[in-house]
Amino acid sequence: MQVAVTFCNQHSSPRLAVCAVDLRTDERAWLPVPDAFDRGAAGITQIDTDLLVGCQPGGIVRYDRDLEVAGFLPTPEARNLHSILYRADERALYVTSAHDDSLHRYRLGDGGRTVIDHEVVFCADPRRRGQDRYHLNSLVEWRGDLYVSMFGPSDGPTHRHRRNGQVVRVADGAVILEGLYHPHSLHANGEELLVIESQAHTVRRVLGGPDARWHVPGGYPRGIVTAPDYRIWVGTSSLRRESSSLGTPNVIDSSSPLDFTTRLVELDLSTGEVGRTVDLTPLASEIFDVRALPAGVSFEPSPDAGLSERIAGLVESFRVERARNRLLEKELERSPARRLREFSARARRRFTAARAARSGR
Repeated sequence: MQVAVTFCNQHSSPRLAVCAVDLRTDERAWLPVPDAFDRGAAGITQIDTDLLVGCQPGGIVRYDRDLEVAGFLPTPEARNLHSILYRADERALYVTSAHDDSLHRYRLGDGGRTVIDHEVVFCADPRRRGQDRYHLNSLVEWRGDLYVSMFGPSDGPTHRHRRNGQVVRVADGAVILEGLYHPHSLHANGEELLVIESQAHTVRRVLGGPDARWHVPGGYPRGIVTAPDYRIWVGTSSLRRESSSLGTPNVIDSSSPLDFTTRLVELDLSTGEVGRTVDLTPLASEIFDVRALPAGVSFEPSPDAGLSERIAGLVESFRVERARNRLLEKELERSPARRLREFSARARRRFTAARAARSGR
């Protein structure tokens, strides 16, 4: 089984945000990305025999059967993209925009290569549109209806204080499940609807059967793909050491290595047991989505599992950051405040030297 994996908040090597992985052999290959991927990737959906991948700041990249970039779709008004979904019967692409807590619908033309029109079909809080209050993040179609997940309003300064997450049916706004601690990755697993409760390290059944929960050990789970024999694979990210919203250090009590690895975890839903794992820690810190590659699509594996490209990306990122720092230093040197400080320092040195000379006579 081969899957595409997207990495979000990929600041250290933003051009490496989408990776193909063979779950049987552990082979990997980076997919090319356009310049728009300046932070990382988000949701994945299939369109005909191709894949669409969301770019976090905005915009959708299309990959053909050779996993090469075949086009780019704009997403006007939607920013901080999360999950995306293509509905073939409508020829429309649905995009969750955490920036404004809204679900955007883009009707596509020209074989799915252009946007014809756009509308907002759902907003978590219409009175305060334009704010990330509920953190709308996940989207799925199950039995003909669309469902979304959201964190709910915060009771504190960060996302970690959002403990009343919900799963909502879009058609009528009905709350299907609430009281969730960071719901992500709504997933139609055959006849049942699943959701990941990330901070609780749990996969939960929402609909299609009695309440059921499966534990995912370690890290921050997000991203599901169905596997044979009533199994799933779950993406699990390293815990964030820094708040993405505030830029301040996160308080982390754990010292378990599992909490600081990036991996794909096989979970047997019949027994709740964890099977194989695929360690992706050398490639990135945070997984956003996992999706099976379309039938007939394959990739040429990297001879070193993508490590050389990752190292090259890190070196380039360091070079760019160092160049920015040099430019900033030069700008500061030319600023009036800097020149005044330098003049004052020279004047103090001359005064001190003159006073020392006089006292030595």
